[in-house]
Amino acid sequence: MAIFLLRARHGSNYAPPTVGQTTGFGDVPPSHWAAAWIKQLAIEGITGGCGNGNYCPEESVTRAQMAVFLVRAFGLP
Repeated sequence: MAIFLLRARHGSNYAPPTVGQTTGFGDVPPSHWAAAWIKQLAIEGITGGCGNGNYCPEESVTRAQMAVFLVRAFGLP
């Protein structure tokens, strides 16, 4: 979902900056395969995670959550 949103927003060749020492989420270590994507999604204000400092990368995204992500990613009304 993070890759989909960021590539849709920035273009199909987009790649986020390297993750650095932390992703900002307690449940996403810098070694996670999508860590840089997840961190960039948060930096751009598209997500704040699932609460308590976590991102919940293994949870499914509901239609309602995806709608919020799309509104935030593309500045929709």
